[in-house]
Amino acid sequence: MSDTDTITYVCANCGYTNVWTRDEILQRGANVLFRVLFRGEDEETFSLPCKNPNTSCRKYMSVAVPVRRT
Repeated sequence: MSDTDTITYVCANCGYTNVWTRDEILQRGANVLFRVLFRGEDEETFSLPCKNPNTSCRKYMSVAVPVRRT
């Protein structure tokens, strides 16, 4: 996954299609960090909130992000 790649999933609570970029998930340059649930050799699993702007959906989903190799 490059910095501009995205992860898309549908919220189980409200049905909204969430789209996250790698930069958003890793929170580069931001103050708020999302909780890392699992940190493995090949991927990190984050708990991400629903982005639905039309509801007050508070559902969090576990999303795996591949680790970048340098």
